[in-house]
Formats: sequence, structure tokens, C-alpha cells
Amino acid sequence: MIGKSFALVILIGSAGGFPSAAQAIPMGGSYTGHVDSQTPQAAGPNEIKIQQTASGVNTGPGTPLDGAKVQWVETVTLKNGQGPVQGTITFITPTGTTASAYKGTAMTDPQGRVTGQGTYQVTSGTGELAGVKGKGTFTISYTSRTDFTGEWRGEVQMPGQKSTKR
Repeated sequence: MIGKSFALVILIGSAGGFPSAAQAIPMGGSYTGHVDSQTPQAAGPNEIKIQQTASGVNTGPGTPLDGAKVQWVETVTLKNGQGPVQGTITFITPTGTTASAYKGTAMTDPQGRVTGQGTYQVTSGTGELAGVKGKGTFTISYTSRTDFTGEWRGEVQMPGQKSTKR
């Protein structure tokens, strides 16, 4: 599995500003990403531990979260082609940043295609994202050894705002 990579993306961010605290922010959409660096290490028989960084873009649909740049660091341990993944992702917008911890499961099918799923929890924010809270689920599918797409759904709450689900 040394050539296989796995990255997860959990997206919260904005290319424009956020609505005022009185308005709900829908949360859900899709993303694309690319593995920037990868360090595989043998961890045992048929087992590999991969540490990697990746970057990507949130692509909506039609929410104030469109266009956020994302960067993350993660570790995945695959035994016989499947296993746990965990990491932290940082979202960069023109008006602030936010970070989320995530965990999930990576799976490789007999044809070598990598997919995954898991959960995330927002851990911090700055600027307009200071005080943001959120959690949700995601799925991911690699389209090549280093490129991937995925979808995410969850809830987000800005300071002074009620939660919204999408």
C-alpha cells in the first residue's frame, strides 16, 4: 500500500463573509483535494502507516462556504488495505480560519480504489469564525493516487446562533 494515499476533508469556511448571527448557515456540500506530501512507514505484516498533508477547495453548492481553501495533516494505518484515519484540517477564508479534528475508516477494494467515511468536530476558529461550533459526517473517494472528491453533511453554530442541519 506504499503508493496508496488517503486524505479526508471536512470543510467549514467561506470565500465571502458569513451571514449575521441571526441567520442560519446551511452546512453540506462537496470538495476536491490533492495529496501534497506523504511519508509511508512499514508498521507490521501487511500493515502500513502513512502520514500526509493535503490541500483542497470546498465547492458548495451555493452556500457561503463556497471557495474555502483547506489544508490538513493526517495519519492513516492500513492493515490488509483498511484501517483507521485521523487528523486535523484547517480552513482558510478571507475573513478567518477554523480547524476540525476528524476520524474515520479507510478502505481499499480489490481493484485498489480507496474510499472512506467518518466524523468531524470543529475545535477552533479565528476572525469571523471565532467561536464556531460544528460536527458532522463525510465520505471520500480517490480518483487517482493523489486526487480525491467527497461529500460532507453536518451542523454548524456561529456564536449567538441556533444550530442548522443540512
